[in-house]
Amino acid sequence: MDMHRLNHIQVLKGVNLSFYRYLYRQIKWDDRLIGIQGARGVGKTTLLLQRIKSVFGDSETALYLPLDNIRFERNTVSKVVKNFCAAGGTHLFLDNVHRYERWTSLIGKLHATYPDLYIVFAISSQYPESKIIRALKEDVELYTLQTMSFREYLDYEGALELKPYSLEDIVRNHATISQKIMDEINIAPIFRNYLDHGCYPFYWDDPDSYFFRLQDLMRDSVDIDLPAIASVDYKMQHKIKELLLLLAEKLPEVPRFSQLAQEMKLDSTQIRKCIEYIMSMGIFRILQSDENPEGEFLQKSYLNNTNLLACLFREDDRTYMAETFFIDQISNVATVKLMENNDLLVDDKYTFLVGDPLKDYWRVRKTENIYGAIHGLSKSSGHKMPLWLLGLCY
Repeated sequence: MDMHRLNHIQVLKGVNLSFYRYLYRQIKWDDRLIGIQGARGVGKTTLLLQRIKSVFGDSETALYLPLDNIRFERNTVSKVVKNFCAAGGTHLFLDNVHRYERWTSLIGKLHATYPDLYIVFAISSQYPESKIIRALKEDVELYTLQTMSFREYLDYEGALELKPYSLEDIVRNHATISQKIMDEINIAPIFRNYLDHGCYPFYWDDPDSYFFRLQDLMRDSVDIDLPAIASVDYKMQHKIKELLLLLAEKLPEVPRFSQLAQEMKLDSTQIRKCIEYIMSMGIFRILQSDENPEGEFLQKSYLNNTNLLACLFREDDRTYMAETFFIDQISNVATVKLMENNDLLVDDKYTFLVGDPLKDYWRVRKTENIYGAIHGLSKSSGHKMPLWLLGLCY
């Protein structure tokens, strides 16, 4: 049996079809060229394999090819695909395409050469979206897979199956929605678990090693994925990992580039580039306000989700944890900006005060479009809502 077909059969054996990520139902699978971007560990490979297993089963009309397979050092992908199409193959699923040299030329050629071939490819979030669209032009439909939402976690855990709520629904009907959910389940312990370990699906593979795997995820994003995309040597990889830990230690401060350059012994251009790399990995983000009349703006830094926060052993700060969760969840469905008073502006319309229940929320009592998203709040009251509600949007 062909080794690529054998690998295809083997990887499908362990694929579970009991739970699908939110993006599965959003993808227009009938398009001929589909790209799925995402950070390492979010579940891109599982998404591809679920599509194959659920639609094609044992049929040889579909083929899964990871382009980081060592066999492609001797045998070209083009030759494998030629044989696949000649045998009646119609659907090609390419994984880790960023690890294959000149992958955009390859896919563009396959797309043009085989008009009856459907191609779905998965690629790291570190590869710039603009470069993908520029290379593949209007032919590609590009999607981004985010980490698991709290809504998905409830479903995956078998606690409660819910359809996503729009932000408008939550803002207008938060009291009704939250009460209905709390009547069905005890939400508080499930939410605590999510904040600790609910963002990445691989937690259930080996719960005891989850935080070690998160550390491996961050390391591999730098050591494996990044060199395939950008020209970085071993010394620079080491500097990027060192900078990541330094930025995590200083959260939520955004140090000046001159300060970082001095500490890291790099110039400001190198520091800026390293931060861009870290942000593209889905590990770290910088939130900033619009420029004020004095020409200044406020900045705060966050890890991309609360599991990364827990992994790096940050002290328990309820307000910062709440802000990290809120920004992670809402940034996937709306724009989030930092205001000069540290409130969060969503879609240039809604203002949210996010944090601890002991905080003073007097401003949300009667002011239109200002709301409190509060960690530890048991139920909605006026314009105040439980923080976890904002995790039901996707």
